[in-house]
Amino acid sequence: MIRLRPSTESAGLLVITVAGALAFVYPLAAGRAHDHTQADALLLAFICAASVILLGLALQTHHLSARLLAVLAALVAVDAVLRIPAVIGVAGFSPVFFLMLVGGFEMGPSFGFAMGALTLLVSAALTAGFGPWLPYQMLAAGWVGMGAGLLGGLTVGRHSGIRLSALAVYAVVTGFGYGVLLDLWEWPLLLGGGTSPISWAPGLATSELARRFGAFYLTTSLVYDAFRAGGNLLLVLVAGAPVLAALHRFRLRFLVDWAPAGNMSPNVGASPRYRAPTGAD
Repeated sequence: MIRLRPSTESAGLLVITVAGALAFVYPLAAGRAHDHTQADALLLAFICAASVILLGLALQTHHLSARLLAVLAALVAVDAVLRIPAVIGVAGFSPVFFLMLVGGFEMGPSFGFAMGALTLLVSAALTAGFGPWLPYQMLAAGWVGMGAGLLGGLTVGRHSGIRLSALAVYAVVTGFGYGVLLDLWEWPLLLGGGTSPISWAPGLATSELARRFGAFYLTTSLVYDAFRAGGNLLLVLVAGAPVLAALHRFRLRFLVDWAPAGNMSPNVGASPRYRAPTGAD
């Protein structure tokens, strides 16, 4: 197997992030004139393809293995089922984000992006939840997992308590951030062209758009998203440590990078950037 440089995976993550950001911003410029049927179908195909490409890059850079892909499939299946009784949830709370957070944090950003995006896709199939909102939900959930993976890499070598605290703070931020991203997409559709001071209107200056959107979010979504943020925090604090420890054991067992000829001892964990410290567990 040809081994690519780690920067190749990072470049793939950057391209997907930039393209996804443009997809969220475009409705703010186009408003209701946005052709959702065609554009959203293309975006859905792009996110699915991006998930496969990122996993392929992670395999080629030895950040993942075939056995860890089986772990990913199992986690996606479990997470999708968790979403069934909580499609509405308690306000914005849903347990679906917990496994995205801990999975990405331990296994890396590509794993996290794929898990977030594919979980939403599978859960939509189980709940008949297909619609123009789905690609944006998949992309936002993918970013939740990807960001957790990046955070996990940044905190490698720190004490387990510090790592868990960082993940808990990130869980709160993403609880609100996920809602903000989806509101960016749906705001021009719900209140496009209206006369309300919180509605979207064409030709507005950037500062006025930001002011109106801020008022729209505070009025319609802040309390709802606070339940998601609080639920994320609670689950990470209560169940984060044992689940991370279990995932870490899976990673040590299933990710083996064999040393060059002449050195017969295997090196467990292909990349120190994504490998959790042994003292953290």
